[in-house]
Amino acid sequence: MAPYKDDHYLIVQPGSQNTLVLFGLEESLTPPTFSIPTKVYRDANKPDYFHTSSEDESLAVYPIVKGEIVDIAAFNFFLRVIVKGILKSHPTLLLNQIALVLLASNKWSRIAIETITQYVFETLLLTAFQVVPLALGGFYAYGGNINNSVVVDVGYEKSEITPIIDYQIVKSASVYVSIGGSSINEKLGKLLPKLSAETIEALKKSQIFEVLNEEDAKNSFFGTDGLADANPEDEGVLDIAAIVTSEKSTREILAEKEREKKKGGAKAEAPKSNSELEKNIFIDADGTEVEIGKERFQGSTELIESLVDGIYTALSKIQDSAKRQDCYDNIILTGATSKIAGFREELLFKLLVTYRLNSVAPVAGQSQAFRNEYSTTSTALSQVPQHAKFVKFPEYFSEWKRNHEDAAFLGGQIIAKQIFGHGNSGDFFFAKDDYLEKGPLGIWQYSF
Repeated sequence: MAPYKDDHYLIVQPGSQNTLVLFGLEESLTPPTFSIPTKVYRDANKPDYFHTSSEDESLAVYPIVKGEIVDIAAFNFFLRVIVKGILKSHPTLLLNQIALVLLASNKWSRIAIETITQYVFETLLLTAFQVVPLALGGFYAYGGNINNSVVVDVGYEKSEITPIIDYQIVKSASVYVSIGGSSINEKLGKLLPKLSAETIEALKKSQIFEVLNEEDAKNSFFGTDGLADANPEDEGVLDIAAIVTSEKSTREILAEKEREKKKGGAKAEAPKSNSELEKNIFIDADGTEVEIGKERFQGSTELIESLVDGIYTALSKIQDSAKRQDCYDNIILTGATSKIAGFREELLFKLLVTYRLNSVAPVAGQSQAFRNEYSTTSTALSQVPQHAKFVKFPEYFSEWKRNHEDAAFLGGQIIAKQIFGHGNSGDFFFAKDDYLEKGPLGIWQYSF
């Protein structure tokens, strides 16, 4: 089978809010070209027909909700729109030249994937197709030299925690967390009821929104009175004690004080960090300055705690304690929410404080007999995690330095090059000839 060309690979990562799309791989793998709203519109008179736009927003259909495909017909139409857009921008391109990689959530059902497979071959008329689990995409982006990992993908309305052992997804240990980045928006909406949903989203994406660790919170403007601004009335008042104890003459000290005043103060204060300010400003989507108080540090607690519990629950299902510890030492975090300043650090801190310390500490009120029995049945669990850390993002993907949250998409490109490229006999993707022989169910013989 002739290999497909790199510049004919189509990578699509659908999400509940937006879908990432890239057609054609560069020599240096690049971030997605397009981010398209995952939304179509139902025809008002023919419910089985869809459109790309409508003046009536009540006809809007979101094919994916909380990671699950809830309207397969709308999803397939959306996929068709993407392929037609590619053909329109490449007039000489033929359908049988396109090789499609679809990055899929763990929540996609088997019947949904089989229906998509049928649509890809029979309606879109493509000839090469593969469905790649989202977690595996993230793993391939980071995992150049690791065998075991846990991928934490924080979506908009849900999060997925997926252990990977010896390069294979352990689906039975995967955990679905029913909240995602939108939970932060909901909390901020309650704290800042006068702000629109669009402004709340802009705040969450701004540089002033961050998650403070315990030490930063303690030292912040809101954690102590010691950081309050100096009293303006003190300006120009001489420090008599300094004059008495100084080796300089009074005249020299007065002259130095005068020079400082003329320069605006030789010992000018260094700019304060975000956490040291009572209020800070960001620019919303309309270009308007919006001032925010302590709310810019709030809203993430529930999500972080849910992720911490989910990670521990997922990895507790890995029986091999050495491989389980490997997973704790190779945590991969993806999703737009992971870009929030301090989010990664607080997640790791909470994980260690909650489970590394508490898992081995005796609980008040427990009898010695109970603790002995507990330690006999769960010694392995109590020994792990001893430590935990995030995998460092590879430096050689220079164009992804500011796009770590889309690592799964990068992994999709890496996998596409491996399965469609030169030297591959076609054993790792579903081809049109195989489909004609095996039908939609054949996709599972080639799935990762």
